[in-house]
Amino acid sequence: MKKSLHYKFKENANFVKPLYRKIKFGNRVPETWLRVYPAPQIPGESVLSVIFRCVVCQLGLAAFLVLWNMLWVFVIHDFEGPYEAQVSLTFEKEQNQLVIELATELRQITPLSPKWRHAIEKRIESERQLTMLAMARGAKLHPGQFWNLSGTFLFSIYVMTALGFGAPVPQTTWGRTAALLYAVLAVPTHIFLMLNASTCVVATIESCLRTRKKKKPDNNSKAAIDTGESPNYSRNSEVMKTESGKVFILRRKIGRFLGLLCFGRCIPVATVAYYACGAIAFGALRGRQPLETILFPLEFSTTGGLELVEDYVRILYGFYVEGAMSLLACALATMRSHGSTTINYMSEKYRLFTINKQQ
Repeated sequence: MKKSLHYKFKENANFVKPLYRKIKFGNRVPETWLRVYPAPQIPGESVLSVIFRCVVCQLGLAAFLVLWNMLWVFVIHDFEGPYEAQVSLTFEKEQNQLVIELATELRQITPLSPKWRHAIEKRIESERQLTMLAMARGAKLHPGQFWNLSGTFLFSIYVMTALGFGAPVPQTTWGRTAALLYAVLAVPTHIFLMLNASTCVVATIESCLRTRKKKKPDNNSKAAIDTGESPNYSRNSEVMKTESGKVFILRRKIGRFLGLLCFGRCIPVATVAYYACGAIAFGALRGRQPLETILFPLEFSTTGGLELVEDYVRILYGFYVEGAMSLLACALATMRSHGSTTINYMSEKYRLFTINKQQ
């Protein structure tokens, strides 16, 4: 009976699973990506071709997204801003009218009459119904707090990144239509740009690291040449002689854990550091409580108090969200182009991938 692949790995620490050679996860960098800037014009090239090349490059797509975003920020704000202010002002007027009607009715009733209780309960129910209706229409305590320019900008970032976490919802039909038209081009263009930009960044970093390794002398290789032994053989023999079996297994587990933390050019560490910077900038520096600092993204939602956030903080948080999506795109590109033994071991242990046997 043949031993399982996982059992062989446990039995022999130096056993290299053949499935690692078959799985193509993360072992190949995509060969092409969009140019950062357009290629030079060639003789006889038409004007349409030049314009198309200028638009369909990373800088061209970025410029298009910026202009497209600015255009629809003003369009959506033109629909939602006045409507939100109007609904809030109408709500305040109707509240004042209820107070006047209640005072007028109570003056006409004898103070000891049981009708006092009935009149007060009736006005409280009217106030409750009025509040629910106004909230459904988007009324707030302070007019224009959601749909001013900074709030609309943050909403456009939520839509463009397909995040939508706690974003306010347009209340008017024209505002919803404008948001839909904005998303039709903004979402796929942004995803396409992030895919190409992250691939370009990861490939450039890999190229720089390979160039640096070539220039840096390898001391281990020189020592191995002088002694006539290979680095792997000498290192393995030394470990087997000087370290006990338990210490070796502990080191291997620690190495796997560090491999997860530093997988793909330290992506997990970079993610934690980026979130910590956001917690400091949008939580601690603004005088928030410790729990509010840790959960700072909740403040930038409709139920978390977005209407009370300052305008410049909303704009900065919009750029922070865009940076987070860029980091996520680079992480996915790194996982696709740069694998590790730890990830391959997990994929084999939990049977995560299917191999194309026709290739």
